[in-house]
Amino acid sequence: MKFQIRIFSLLLIFSFILYSGCNEDPVSPINPSGTSIGTIESNPNVLEVNNSVDVTFRFIKSAGIDLIDSLLPLFKVDASGNLTTQIGILKDNGNLSNGDEISGDGVFSGIINLTETSLGESRFAVQANYNNQGTSTLGVSQFYTIQVFSALNNSLITEITTTLSQAENTFINALGGNVSNYKTAMTQTISFLQSQPNISNVSGSDASTSIEAKFTSGLYGCISFSLANANGTVITRGGFPSDSAFQRRPKGPRISPENQTRGVNTFGAQHNAFENIDNPNLDPDIIGNRNVLIFAPYEAAFAPYNEREKIKSNLSDGQCQGFEFTELVNQDATVKSCLEMTKYGMIVFATHGSQGRWIYSAEIVDTNSSDYNDIYKPLITAGRLAIAEDVVISNSGGVQQKATVYAMHSSFFANLPGSFPNSVILNNSCESTMNADLSNAFTGKGAKTYYGYDKVVNSDFCVTIADTVSKRFARGLTTGEVYYNATDPSSPFAQFQISGDNQMKFSLSLMNGNFEVGTLEGWSKSGDGRVISQLGFVNPAQNSYMGIISTGLGFTVSSGSISQCFRVLNDQSTISLKWNFLSEEFLEYIGSQFQDYFEIRLITEGGQSIVLFRKTIDQIAADFQATEKNPGNLIYVSPGISFDQGDVYMTNWQNFSADISAYRGQVITVVFSAGDVGDSIFDTAILLDEITVQ
Repeated sequence: MKFQIRIFSLLLIFSFILYSGCNEDPVSPINPSGTSIGTIESNPNVLEVNNSVDVTFRFIKSAGIDLIDSLLPLFKVDASGNLTTQIGILKDNGNLSNGDEISGDGVFSGIINLTETSLGESRFAVQANYNNQGTSTLGVSQFYTIQVFSALNNSLITEITTTLSQAENTFINALGGNVSNYKTAMTQTISFLQSQPNISNVSGSDASTSIEAKFTSGLYGCISFSLANANGTVITRGGFPSDSAFQRRPKGPRISPENQTRGVNTFGAQHNAFENIDNPNLDPDIIGNRNVLIFAPYEAAFAPYNEREKIKSNLSDGQCQGFEFTELVNQDATVKSCLEMTKYGMIVFATHGSQGRWIYSAEIVDTNSSDYNDIYKPLITAGRLAIAEDVVISNSGGVQQKATVYAMHSSFFANLPGSFPNSVILNNSCESTMNADLSNAFTGKGAKTYYGYDKVVNSDFCVTIADTVSKRFARGLTTGEVYYNATDPSSPFAQFQISGDNQMKFSLSLMNGNFEVGTLEGWSKSGDGRVISQLGFVNPAQNSYMGIISTGLGFTVSSGSISQCFRVLNDQSTISLKWNFLSEEFLEYIGSQFQDYFEIRLITEGGQSIVLFRKTIDQIAADFQATEKNPGNLIYVSPGISFDQGDVYMTNWQNFSADISAYRGQVITVVFSAGDVGDSIFDTAILLDEITVQ
């Protein structure tokens, strides 16, 4: 890369990191003895004390548990593990008004208004009767904990923003319109903060790109600087080059090559403050799925240095056509959108970052919004969210624009619901490996490999790294082979680093075809696709779990598909599976334009799409001798199974197989799709099981 003289302006990011000062060390849970009938989850999963919030609780029954009760009481649990007050009823009725999506799928839901009056932990449990070898037995779920934090007084936010606004003015005045004065400006800004009576501690130096301040209220603030050129493009990901015109390129890497390439923690051994979560049902060397999340809140500011399209193109042009992409760009990159992040096998952060602890969104803070009051306030109080003021300073030293947004702390990711499916994280933000906090948060939550940078990094270098990494993953290389010893050629010469497992790769063998992992691991999904243990009285074809795709059951409105790519070995010739088609279109819409369908197709390495199987409502009706007035051999399953509008009929389990010997030695992608034709009012679902290649 050729060096050139650049005219810079500064993007000054003031991050107001808010903590309650309370200890988040988890209390060892007390769980009931004996058989657990299932688990509980909730949204939200943290609360503010004395704040009335509607909480959606879901109980997922354990595989093999035959529940007798249809209405499940939810109880509070005291410190001794005793069930005390009943606070509501959970139902598996497919009624969205009580938060339930699919009737009879073994997931019981309820929307319960909670007002927790005590700080600390509130625990909950479900109690129900189940069939224990012919005997009705009263069982209890695993206990579920919601943390309750002190109320956040908005005046404290005002106090911090006011103080840091004064610090901003101090920095601007010290710059004097000359970005070369940044060290003096940093020193004076630190001194100003240290002199404030409402601040108890300040950490930072003129050699750093960020300042952290602890306020006497127990809340924290952080100031970070980013650089933009004269055209307004932000050229770094959360900092500014130090002595960019004068600093020499280092003669060698800071970390030895033998450490850089083995997949160990290349930025030094750090104590992992988070409990490691493993995924025992997954191949330990396989990335869990090909669902890719690209989180790009500052794409407009970084343009033209954006990696999103390169990543999509590279992965899609590889051997495997099975990648599904979720793109959270600019204002869509909200905090709330990150709450389901644990379903992705690969995550790329293309954003601002700071000190290996913070990842920025671009969501504007609105203290009047329901998300702020119901979800974000307790997260802010818990120290998992920051209030960040982005201040763009023109090259003449004046304020060009500013916005107040949220930033996410490592503890935000460490406390996400669920666990990452052996995921790979590429954190294309500044200082993303300066400390091990973020790396530990992700790997402690089930991710396996984490990539980042030890200091301020330039956006063009991030794009180069993302381009190379995605191309290598597309070739089937391991995380260690994907990594390479690279240094940003522009000041301050950030080192690209890796921590975690260097043996991870995307699978080229069909995995989890019987869904017995209990999740969609191995499968990429679009729209409504999931794994269930039952649908009403319909059980899996074999064992405990089955897949389901639909035209949009429950809260999901888009038709679903699942896909997976694999190499056809020289001794393999047949793909086979079991399927069960259920629809509200039967019987009255036989012969109409409303022709929902089930389709199986293959996509070759070259992108050619071959339909192996496709059945519409009319074709299935003909196969089962059904008409508008006669179900023929279709099976009526309502009211035991109900979707949204009408009665449901099903085919029951059917067998399918196809010859794929023509693709031996090739990588192909199999796609199972539920299609909606005519309208989206009446729903169709297809159950899948025992998908094998032999």
